[in-house]
Amino acid sequence: MVAGYIVMGTLAAFGLVSALWALYGLLLPPGRDGVLYAPAKPGAAEQSFARRYLWLRGLGLLRCSLIMVDLGLSGPERDWLTDRGITICSPSELSDRLKTGAETN
Repeated sequence: MVAGYIVMGTLAAFGLVSALWALYGLLLPPGRDGVLYAPAKPGAAEQSFARRYLWLRGLGLLRCSLIMVDLGLSGPERDWLTDRGITICSPSELSDRLKTGAETN
């Protein structure tokens, strides 16, 4: 009986913390524009990174875009990423983007 109250209290506290975390993400100021760059090799690790990025963006904790550098993605993997608003670029395009960004600073 007491163990049940402890479990319910713990779950309620966790739910409250989760709700406050989500609300905090909505209340964050937009800040400066930023960009995340990440490698995109074939495999599950890059999709896992993209899923975490999309989850944080959905909560409002990230407000920057994600550009993944194509290091051998297949067509379906590329389509999955672009359908979710993630930009794909080649390594040479990344070099050009970084040079352009350094010149503006």
